[in-house]
Amino acid sequence: MAPEPDPASMTHLPLALKYRPATFADVISQEHVTRTLSNALARGRTAHAYLFAGPRGSGKTTTARLLAKALNCDRGVSGEPCGECDNCLSIAAGRSLDVIEIDAASNRGIDDIKELREAVKYAPAQGRFKVYIVDEVHQLSKDAFNALLKTLEEPPRGVVFVLATTEPHKILATILSRCQRFDFRPIPLEAIRGRLASIAEREGIRLDERAEFAIAKKADGSLRDALSLLDQVVAFGGDSIDLATLRRLIGVPDEERYLELTEVLATGDAAAAMRFVRELREAGYDLESFYAGLLEHLRDCLLFAVGDGERWAEVPERYHGAYASTAETLGAEGLLRMLTLATEEEQAFRRSSQQDLVLEVLLVRLALLDRTVDLDRALQTLGAQAGGSRAARSPAPRPAPRSSAPRAGAAGEPARDAAAEPAPRPRGTSGSGPAAGPLTLESLLAAWDEVVEEVLAARPTVAASLKEARPSACRDDGVTLTLPPQAEWKLEQLSARGMLDPLAAVLARRWGFHGRIRVEPGGGSEPAVAPAAVVPPRRERPTSREIEAGAIDARLQGDPLLRQVVDLFDASVVRVRPSS
Repeated sequence: MAPEPDPASMTHLPLALKYRPATFADVISQEHVTRTLSNALARGRTAHAYLFAGPRGSGKTTTARLLAKALNCDRGVSGEPCGECDNCLSIAAGRSLDVIEIDAASNRGIDDIKELREAVKYAPAQGRFKVYIVDEVHQLSKDAFNALLKTLEEPPRGVVFVLATTEPHKILATILSRCQRFDFRPIPLEAIRGRLASIAEREGIRLDERAEFAIAKKADGSLRDALSLLDQVVAFGGDSIDLATLRRLIGVPDEERYLELTEVLATGDAAAAMRFVRELREAGYDLESFYAGLLEHLRDCLLFAVGDGERWAEVPERYHGAYASTAETLGAEGLLRMLTLATEEEQAFRRSSQQDLVLEVLLVRLALLDRTVDLDRALQTLGAQAGGSRAARSPAPRPAPRSSAPRAGAAGEPARDAAAEPAPRPRGTSGSGPAAGPLTLESLLAAWDEVVEEVLAARPTVAASLKEARPSACRDDGVTLTLPPQAEWKLEQLSARGMLDPLAAVLARRWGFHGRIRVEPGGGSEPAVAPAAVVPPRRERPTSREIEAGAIDARLQGDPLLRQVVDLFDASVVRVRPSS
């Protein structure tokens, strides 16, 4: 019978504990904290309470223990602990009676704090100071915080508190004001890579450069997470680790897969986007990790699009060319819209019980996302095409803009259309030339749907309101339209200055009608009339909507190239911004 293995020989010390910093100098990327503490120790200006705030794995608890070692070192208080005396060794091993670590997540009540208040009255057992390290201190209840206030403000001689937290905004202001606060920063990717390479060399692990980069990126600023993942990868793949081994373990696609996905999205291939999700699921990738990687990938592409990719994007240098090419294809505006949409859907994705379905919908939406058109570039292109021959070709006649419509004359005098010539028929309409005979209520009712369709081509928002209106009267001097009583906001919309100009142009073209157009609510209320096409209620000053509409019409009237762009893209101008 084989002998039982010795349990001691089977014990493995995790790399995160084995290589925990032994001096302040070993703490990486937190020099603003370690230097301040070292100087305070050397000059005898240590505080009685500290608050260490920062993300996980950034060195808060490690620095607290180093501070405890430096305060109790047998060789005296100096900028660094010796790491060799009995006090330093016992604190490092977690055996010291003078360093008490408290987990506030499980000791968060007022009774726990009362016990602590009684314990601080006793003198240190071995060293010069008793150090209380309270981890995740934000988990304490409000009553527990209040019970701690007096002790924290005036602790007994020889007692130092170190409060550590990842969420400092949850700590009461009265606690914050009694502590010296130090904010720990996420550890940069390159610093984590350097630490991984050093530890791998000392452990005899052959770590591929691409795998090293992937581990550091997956750690997201936490050195502890990086070392724990390295431990896991070594247990999975042995002492030789390459990128393929790592990808099988952590379940996140590499940069090539993300670049392949953005190429699919750029071509608008929705079917390929759905196949991509199915392939991810079949390959066993973790969809939540993939989603987080997708957000990072789009951000990196955006950095390349705005010109900061080589400096700030967390991408291996060998992929810089591919990312720059993707950024040029999608453009900064397109990437920003894609990143915004993906960010907005993140919470819905994480809460869903069918994450693959939500991801498929998102990728299809990204693939079918309308691309932004650079209007200035389109104007330049059209201007180059027109060249010097534009002066020889006069632009096609267009209906007069709302801002140029003539004002109504005296009461009872019909307003005339601003253009002497008939306005051109909007695109997508049927029929040619004016209709035979004068305008009558019967002829207008019979052709009302066609009239609305013609207005739709020129002004969709007006046409949407006209669909609910019906002609109720037709005389030589004017036409009356009636809206349902509940459509008050549409009555106000149609009563605004210039809103019925497209309808007036259609009536002039079909029947040669140049009278007024009245809009009134159903039930015989007093009609609202706008000048020229329709007389609105009297206002002291125009509304912001009217001012903006006038600015748009003025810009269209004075810029033939802009009118060509609007026709080319079948677009509507929604805002005019002053040129820089």
